Amino acid sequence: MNAFARTACAWLAVGVWLAPAAVSAADYPSRPVKLIDAFAPGGSTDYLARYFASKAGEAWRQPVVVENRPGAAGQIGTAAVAKSAPDGYTLLVLPNEIWSVAPLLYKNLPFNVGRDLMPVASIAKVPIVMTVHPSVPANSVQEFIDYARKNPGKLTFGSAGEGTLHHLSAELFQSMAGIRMVHVPYKGTAPAVVDLVGGQINLVFSPITAVLPHIKAGKLKALAVADTVPVAALPGVPPVAQAGVPGYASQLWVSVVAPKGTPGDVIAKWEQQVQRVMLSDDARATLAGQGIEPEFLPQKDLVERFAADSAKWDKVIREAGIKVE
Repeated sequence: MNAFARTACAWLAVGVWLAPAAVSAADYPSRPVKLIDAFAPGGSTDYLARYFASKAGEAWRQPVVVENRPGAAGQIGTAAVAKSAPDGYTLLVLPNEIWSVAPLLYKNLPFNVGRDLMPVASIAKVPIVMTVHPSVPANSVQEFIDYARKNPGKLTFGSAGEGTLHHLSAELFQSMAGIRMVHVPYKGTAPAVVDLVGGQINLVFSPITAVLPHIKAGKLKALAVADTVPVAALPGVPPVAQAGVPGYASQLWVSVVAPKGTPGDVIAKWEQQVQRVMLSDDARATLAGQGIEPEFLPQKDLVERFAADSAKWDKVIREAGIKVE
């Protein structure tokens, strides 16, 4: 178990996120709440944040305002929340790689997830899709593996950058499949997908939101999904684990996170809102168009999930020798 997993497990034992009992949130929220997205507008976290914020704001009769603070692969926005007052009026929507992966790769992060932040609840899963250019002579995972084995080092895979979940998903795949490809890092998902559509690279493990329109238009081929179960938005596309690489799984999920020390009764109110909004029929219907799957996981279970996720990617990073500058 790595240091981050141990930290998370310690939270379970001592409950350090709970605020003093004297702090009450009976009137919360009594003024507008800020929900930070550490990425640019238009991405999956932005879409999710705005949907959830609108529904929570309606219920509370107080604005929940989404503010985008992109930069440094999510570090700028995350640091802003980590340094905010723990009063429940500044929170963060966070993809799991910022919590589970970034601390494993970056030595000088402007925040410490264990010291500065606390999970609140998960709100959705964004499926990752193994997507190839139509020129790749493979229509299944096994055919892709067979072709890659016959052409070692000739296939290329793109990612949103070194150490991103796109990158790690592909590294895990080639390690488990026994193949060798060339990594081409980009500065974000969008340029990687543009080059995939253009045929400059062969493969991307991408969040579904970036590739679904191209798959539907026939410009890209979806060989599999990285999760352990099929995805409703891609009927007939199997999980990687069922299509040639048993045991494979890579998941991207988005959670609400608060500054450490936020009152426990405020956290409970956010948990209740996430459960109410994200498990509704409206959420399922609205998010389905983006291929996003709404989800609710309470704080206790989310802490355990982050610990397991960190331990998993720590192993992948060490075995692949991944380093970032």
